Amino acid sequence: MEKPDVESIEGLSPAISIDQKTTSRNPRSTVGTVTEIYDYIRLLYARIGIPYCPNCGKKIEKQSIDQIVDNIMELEEGTKIQVLSPVIHDRKGEFTKLLNDFAKEGFVRARIDGETVELTDDLELDRKKKHKVQIIVDRLVIKPDIRNRLAESVEIAMKHANELVLIDIVGQEEKLFSGNYACPDCGISFPELSPRMFSFNNPVGACPTCTGIGFLMKMDEDLIVPDKNKTLYDGIKAFGASTMKKGDTMAKMYFESIAKHYGVNIKQPIKKLPREFLDKILYGTGDEEIDFEYTSAARN
Repeated sequence: MEKPDVESIEGLSPAISIDQKTTSRNPRSTVGTVTEIYDYIRLLYARIGIPYCPNCGKKIEKQSIDQIVDNIMELEEGTKIQVLSPVIHDRKGEFTKLLNDFAKEGFVRARIDGETVELTDDLELDRKKKHKVQIIVDRLVIKPDIRNRLAESVEIAMKHANELVLIDIVGQEEKLFSGNYACPDCGISFPELSPRMFSFNNPVGACPTCTGIGFLMKMDEDLIVPDKNKTLYDGIKAFGASTMKKGDTMAKMYFESIAKHYGVNIKQPIKKLPREFLDKILYGTGDEEIDFEYTSAARN
């Protein structure tokens, strides 16, 4: 309906009024889309929404270098810290070339699996075990005059670790900061929130299974197999059980050939058939090829 020519209405309870005539045959049309309220909801979620990791449930935050530095500078003056670049997180391998490359760039130390080592040493990591490799970029003591050096160290650390920087606070818990919308533990990245991510009319926000329609076209097994006490010969409604009993049907050939392939006795009630076999009957065998043989009845 067209919007009324008024600026505001007071004294009335909130209400929505829409024309009851069908304005669109699009199944994606809802009260929210017709009244354009959904546009504001998408914008609201995109601007103040807070993403969380679907795996571990941690809050996903994006921070600039200045924000990270401000957070670190809030530590008590005199606190000792290490700026680490977490280049490897729980991955198997020896990483010999990686460590050598960092040594050539001028980095002196690294923390591997919690132990500080010199990059000039002949490091040998067990390639069958998962490792955590964190390059030590800088060691600092919190003071007002370290801000520029801290910002530079944070930037270097993030450059080598996909926008991640780990601050090791001596005697306290470590702090991990990210310059991306990404989970630092699971490694899952997210794009910046936008209205289209919350729209079922857009491929970016629509459910990939139902494409935003909200329902799926699926067969009802109870209608296909109404009586599971019967055999496949007379219990599958969709294949015409009465004609299949006579013997000369394509459906009978399909059932018997599939049963022969999987070694299943189909003369027993459907409820006693293996579930995997019944799935093959109802949904197909996929890429698995099965030999079928059909002999037509002789005609006079």
